[in-house]
Amino acid sequence: MSTNLNELENATVGMTVGVIEVLCLQSFNYWKNMLQQGQPLSLDPRKLYRGVGANCVNMGSCTMIQFAVGGSLKKAVQDKSGRKQLLPYEEMLCGIAAGVISATAGAPLELIMIQQQ
Repeated sequence: MSTNLNELENATVGMTVGVIEVLCLQSFNYWKNMLQQGQPLSLDPRKLYRGVGANCVNMGSCTMIQFAVGGSLKKAVQDKSGRKQLLPYEEMLCGIAAGVISATAGAPLELIMIQQQ
């Protein structure tokens, strides 16, 4: 699918699914961090969703970059090979490269999100 979309469309899909993921899983992330730090758990939404903004920016930007870069890399490989379908190792290499590139943006934001909790 990502090869059928342009970079802006891939980026939009990536940002959207990243933010949805955060909103669905933020409470589990909070509980994981509190357990790791030996802190008491809470069901208070003000505590559960503390840092959600930074987490949305983090995950949204990471998945946005991954989708946009991954789609562009897949298109480039398709154009170079002349094939419609990528080989499995080509799919994997495009995904790995997109993940490495998005990690440079996500690592500092992940630190900020954890420190806010």
